[in-house]
Amino acid sequence: MKNQILSKQEVKTLLHFKSDTSLYTLEKKDKTFPQKIRIGLRRVGYRADEIYSWLESRRVERREVA
Repeated sequence: MKNQILSKQEVKTLLHFKSDTSLYTLEKKDKTFPQKIRIGLRRVGYRADEIYSWLESRRVERREVA
């Protein structure tokens, strides 16, 4: 999984988002969210390790607040 790229659809599934707009809104509002990588003219992806690290940081943050 070191160099694996997740598609936009895979990231939306992980985050339980249905629309692209929800993902784009998250990217704009949360500056800690991993940046997308252009993998084609009309296709983007995200590094799997960065997405999973971001998700883990959210879990840790939630535990600290609770």
